[in-house]
Amino acid sequence: MSRIRRFSRALSGFLPQLGVALIKTILTSLVVGFVVVSLMHYMGVPVPTPADLVRGVVRLVRLT
Repeated sequence: MSRIRRFSRALSGFLPQLGVALIKTILTSLVVGFVVVSLMHYMGVPVPTPADLVRGVVRLVRLT
């Protein structure tokens, strides 16, 4: 019984940290992506539309 309590305490301490790390990762990815796309657009590189990106992801999913 004490093993279960120790496990649940460890898990309850770990999950909030995991959630915060996940949110930070998502926000960082969005910011870096926005900066990269902005730089590419500024330099004149053709940037795909969001619809093209979604279409590409759908194609990749179908390949697997």
